[in-house]
Amino acid sequence: MERVPFAILELHPDNGSEFFNQHLVRFWKEKVTGVRLSRSRPYQKNDHRMVEQKNDTLVRQYVGQLRLDTPEQVAALDTLYEQMWLYYNLFQPVLHLCEKTRVEDKVVRKWDQAKTPYERLVESAVLSSEHQARLQQLYEHTNPARLRKAIYRQLDALWEMATAQPGSAA
Repeated sequence: MERVPFAILELHPDNGSEFFNQHLVRFWKEKVTGVRLSRSRPYQKNDHRMVEQKNDTLVRQYVGQLRLDTPEQVAALDTLYEQMWLYYNLFQPVLHLCEKTRVEDKVVRKWDQAKTPYERLVESAVLSSEHQARLQQLYEHTNPARLRKAIYRQLDALWEMATAQPGSAA
């Protein structure tokens, strides 16, 4: 909860029992009051389009389809995720779709100005001054080039771990 600097109004997890289970429900009811839990509609794959798109661009494009299940691999993946959320939320701009219209038989899309999630969050004015100062300090003290190199070093180590022969020293 420390990483999320604003109020969470709704939790919309995947319908799978591995995501939406009693532990998750209990955690959210105990830690955050007033959060609405919702579920996707069966057989409506577009209900999770934002999550699935990020899973593809931020997880599968980097890690691929490797099976990572040893404690060492999970720890390495957790370290990688920690670096990636910093890099993508602070330094990678994204476009948001503003308008989509149909002109004859073509769809015309209009996008807003590219901004990082960090910039959008600051502009939203939902942050307390304490959270904004903490994020600003994190932004100013993070070197994006160094962080990107660290991400790729961590990926190399993860690939090496995942492809090493069982029982061999890696």
